[in-house]
Amino acid sequence: QNALANAKQKKLDLETQASMCDTKIVRANQLLDGLGGERSRWTDFSSQLSERYEKLTGDVLVSSGLLAYLGPFTAVYRQKQMGLWVAAMKKNNIPCSDSPTLTNTLGDLVKIRQWNIDGLPTDGFSIDNGIIVFNA
Repeated sequence: QNALANAKQKKLDLETQASMCDTKIVRANQLLDGLGGERSRWTDFSSQLSERYEKLTGDVLVSSGLLAYLGPFTAVYRQKQMGLWVAAMKKNNIPCSDSPTLTNTLGDLVKIRQWNIDGLPTDGFSIDNGIIVFNA
């Protein structure tokens, strides 16, 4: 009698555990389905980051040149000169972005946002000037 009661209790415990496992599996599948979009987003972000990493050498070179030599010049002249530098790098097989910017290379978006809150205009030329002053 006692052995039969123990066996029935063990069976009931196992059925409860099996039911809990089924519930966990359903919830895990729901979670994985919900994260499916995140997988594609992170895959895209990873490929973009990899591409930016490959072009980092040229972008830093152009940004360094802008910091060192183009600070006192107008936005039009800066863009023209940077275009010439990018063309020269591509000619010499140095990987770089088609249009590198100080904001993308050296900019800290949190600091830039704070500068905007403090009154700095949001145009690229003003932000570049802020980056030049901050890094000088």
